Amino acid sequence: MKNILTGIAALIVGAFTLIMATVMGLFISVAALLTTPFIKRKVAYAHAETRFNRANMHTAPHGSNTIDGEYEDVSHR
Repeated sequence: MKNILTGIAALIVGAFTLIMATVMGLFISVAALLTTPFIKRKVAYAHAETRFNRANMHTAPHGSNTIDGEYEDVSHR
């Protein structure tokens, strides 16, 4: 009798877990479908901004006299 009750409890918990996973998966997939255009737009904007910054990196004058890896303390100026 104890094994039957334990089996029924395990089936109930398993069914509950399966149903909750299905509902959560449904909500997550709907949210992903709704937010995909916004994420694509932001990624495209960030990519374009990075390309623009890389193109202008060599033409912009640097305002300090530092070499890569050298530290110049400007707090006392």
